Amino acid sequence: MDLSLSKQLALVLVTFFFSVVGGITGIGIATIIVPLLIFLGASLPFAKSTALWINISVMSLSVYKRRRNIRLSLALPLVVSAFLFAPLGAKFSFYLPEKVQLLLLASFVFISALGVLFLKPKARVSGVTKSGFIKVGILLGAFAGFIGGMLGIGGGIIANPLLIILGFDPFVVTSVSSAMVLLSSLSGWITYWALGYFSYSLALPLFVSAFAGSYIGNLLSQRISKDAVKKVVGYFALLVAIVTYLKAFTL
Repeated sequence: MDLSLSKQLALVLVTFFFSVVGGITGIGIATIIVPLLIFLGASLPFAKSTALWINISVMSLSVYKRRRNIRLSLALPLVVSAFLFAPLGAKFSFYLPEKVQLLLLASFVFISALGVLFLKPKARVSGVTKSGFIKVGILLGAFAGFIGGMLGIGGGIIANPLLIILGFDPFVVTSVSSAMVLLSSLSGWITYWALGYFSYSLALPLFVSAFAGSYIGNLLSQRISKDAVKKVVGYFALLVAIVTYLKAFTL
């Protein structure tokens, strides 16, 4: 993946900006990085591997900062199933046309965004048994991990809004989602890396940019209300969906 110096600088700056958003919401930023890299001239597999690397950079700090808010009864099955299914999705992606993948990505994100912004769910799952939390975590983690691996996004943009729609506390959701995105992004990235789709020249600057932006975002998240977190998640998802749709229709 050969990018000019100006394009590399633009990518690093955009990565920093959206890493701040990712640090606030607990959502990986691969959803915006994938379309951007394609626009800059990268192939879709290289775009996915780079975006997942950025997700790892952002989420490693987010998980550390939010570790005390992670609910293990939901996080463990969610994380394990996402980690296992992400490589399957990554391998499956090579059988789908790029336009189809981007349209799927945009559609998942768009529907999730509308749900977060306009539905007012009650806490329907807060009183279920521990086994109920496990079932929710396994099913949602497997779905988000597979789609995340297939589209190179980690799965947070899918799991985070759906957990909020189900009635989970947004702050608990962002913490659990961070852990899932970190592990599913790692397993997905390993799959693309093993197939030779990764640019080492951008690894360090993107890691530093993403880590710094995530640090700032995590600091800001401690001063934002639950309603504000939901709005940030929703509008960020809408922005991602619109950008991805535009890119898909130009292929």
